[in-house]
Amino acid sequence: MQIRDKAIYDAIEQGILICDEEARIAYCNDSYADFIGVPRSEAIGKKLVELRPGAVAPKVLETGEKIVSALRKERGRDYFADIYPIMEDGRVVGTVSVVTEVEMVSYLKERMEQLNREEEALKVRLNLTNGTRYSFSSIVGSSRRLLDTMTLAKRVAKHDTNILLQGESGTGKELFAQSIHNESSRRAGPFVAINCAALSKTMLESEMFGYEEGAFTGARKGGKPGLFETAKGGTLFLDEISEMDMELQAKLLRVLQENRFRRIGGTKEIETDVRIISACNVDLMKYIDEKKFRRDLFYRIAVVPISVPALRERMEDIPILCYHFVKRAEERNKREYSFSDEVIDAFRRYSWPGNIRELRNCVEYAAMMSNDGCIDVSCLPRQMYSEDDQDYPVKELSELVREFERNEIQRALDQFGHDTKGKKAAAGALGISLSSLYSKLAAEK
Repeated sequence: MQIRDKAIYDAIEQGILICDEEARIAYCNDSYADFIGVPRSEAIGKKLVELRPGAVAPKVLETGEKIVSALRKERGRDYFADIYPIMEDGRVVGTVSVVTEVEMVSYLKERMEQLNREEEALKVRLNLTNGTRYSFSSIVGSSRRLLDTMTLAKRVAKHDTNILLQGESGTGKELFAQSIHNESSRRAGPFVAINCAALSKTMLESEMFGYEEGAFTGARKGGKPGLFETAKGGTLFLDEISEMDMELQAKLLRVLQENRFRRIGGTKEIETDVRIISACNVDLMKYIDEKKFRRDLFYRIAVVPISVPALRERMEDIPILCYHFVKRAEERNKREYSFSDEVIDAFRRYSWPGNIRELRNCVEYAAMMSNDGCIDVSCLPRQMYSEDDQDYPVKELSELVREFERNEIQRALDQFGHDTKGKKAAAGALGISLSSLYSKLAAEK
């Protein structure tokens, strides 16, 4: 049997064996010869069963069916063998075997896992460079209301159209905006966000469109590009767009219609290529009726309106959100926490006007107020209870102060260590003397 390009097989670390139709060894590489402990010059030409009585290649010759991942042992070394029939004119004329040591398989598995980790890290770095931290995998919850919203958002993300995210404050609208960007064809481009309610009309206009040198007193030398330029090829997120000045709304409408704009004080038309994702926590149709928002602009920014559900509309997600947020507290405080059943029940009864943001803050507060890692109702903030709720566990201020001190001392000791050196460092960080630290620790016992 004539074998070509033997140098290719010799370069492979895995064992390569080729047998003819009589199960004689027509070729094997050095890796295979080393594996069976027989010099290659002695192996070639011999029947395989003479060297390896338990060989399965003859069975492949007989049946014409391949054998994959057969676990075998040779001279105390475990390996996998893949044996394939060599077909010619519809009949089996030989076999080719690939032998891989288990150790090599383990290495390849570890290498693949390492590459997967590096890929995930690369995604994180890419998100950091494009201005985002979140993707759809960052959204926590399994309620039908949330999943339906995510399904819609993922579907429209792939289409380069403007989206309006509507929802109460604290529901995670920017998280959805970043996720849509990272699911879109613009994911490699920048994600630029601005809160329209945080700036005056003049400041917002200069931030969005930029300005030329000398456009106004104090203008930067050389001018400044606006967000429509900074976000070119990516996404511009306009949060709380409902609070934009009516005059600025008209200018934004023109940009969306013409895909071009001028810097403040400039005459040159600049083409823009951005996707607009807007968000608001008010009823924009009501704003339109009250002449606070332009109807024509609404239809430009809300080609696809998406309603982000309030937490009270997805109460079944509360347990998983609680455990998600408490994990952060565990990493930060270097201790474990658990919730009592009463706490989860209290969370389910509460209306959560601040939505997920309020739940996150509540969990962090409760973890800080927990003495032994068990979060019970006494650890919850006062707003969790109605004023006429007599079950609220009222504590004296002195006890609350002592609880706070205990928690902070424990956090400092967890950080610096519980030995004498660590206690000195903890006392210094807390701004108290070492003797005061010992006194407070003794008072806990």
